[in-house]
Amino acid sequence: MELRKIIIHELIKEKESREVAIELSEELIPINEESTALVSALSDSYKSDRILYAIFDNSEGKYFPEKFSEYRETHRNNDDFITFTRLVMGNLVEFIRPVIFATGGYFVFAEYSENGYNFVSIFLIRDVEGRILRRTQNSFSIQTVEYVDTKNLAMACRINENRIDDEEINYISFTQLRQQEVSEYFKTWVSIQQLESSSDYTKALYTIISQIVPPINPETNVQYPIETFRNLVYSYTSSSPNNTVNIRDLSQHFYGNPNTVSDYANENDISLDTEFRYNKRQLRKFIKLEVNRDGINLKFSRGTLNDKIRISEEDPNIVIIESESFANALRVEIDNN
Repeated sequence: MELRKIIIHELIKEKESREVAIELSEELIPINEESTALVSALSDSYKSDRILYAIFDNSEGKYFPEKFSEYRETHRNNDDFITFTRLVMGNLVEFIRPVIFATGGYFVFAEYSENGYNFVSIFLIRDVEGRILRRTQNSFSIQTVEYVDTKNLAMACRINENRIDDEEINYISFTQLRQQEVSEYFKTWVSIQQLESSSDYTKALYTIISQIVPPINPETNVQYPIETFRNLVYSYTSSSPNNTVNIRDLSQHFYGNPNTVSDYANENDISLDTEFRYNKRQLRKFIKLEVNRDGINLKFSRGTLNDKIRISEEDPNIVIIESESFANALRVEIDNN
């Protein structure tokens, strides 16, 4: 990780109260071992949480996207970053005040690069007995990152600037709390819009499973063949309740590590919510192939590819189906029609 800028502001609000106050820092925190360790720890905690993807809602009057766009058009010096964060923090107050169960915390704004991507992230953390942060005259000092974990990380949002520059979708990712009312104010403040469908995420899962190194078969102590792994993922996913799949649970089941699949997605810039409703038709592609061209609809099990069905090595436009029972059934169908 290469940390470029970090600033922390404090929002003060008690649960079941509408009184809100903010303590805004006037200067950045120095880039050193402690600040880099803090952002690195928060990033790790963030990636281990439930992640959803989105884009900005750029409709008229959306304050956060406007100010972020304005910041990107500046020289992006320290003062520009300070101004941007102070402005959006001031705007946050109106969103959190009506949320009766929301509480305050420390908003860590960080600009950094990680795995070749440029990010601007916002982490909402709650300190543990003052062990992480200590207020100074114009900013904060970082005491230790020992107690930074997912319990401290209340909400987070990460903006992938490479995706914005390449005009890709899903350039924002954020954590999803079970307390819907509490997390909604954060999403409304940042002004996000979710686009991806269950079909898109099921396709993304298929891409990952087809590319990632398969896990070890505990019975043979060797890697599963890719077709076997696809079949196992299909069986595991299709048996999940409510047609949903949790990527961390899937990863734990097959790899013994809840982060293996999501880490692969992050490293290869693949958008995948941590939990989503799978699309049944797309899920069937794990075990079946279907092609519909030139009036011919061909649907078959992946296990028959290169066995009973294959593409001719002599002519790439010829598809060979070698099956006595299929040929007999086709003859009967032709004779009867």
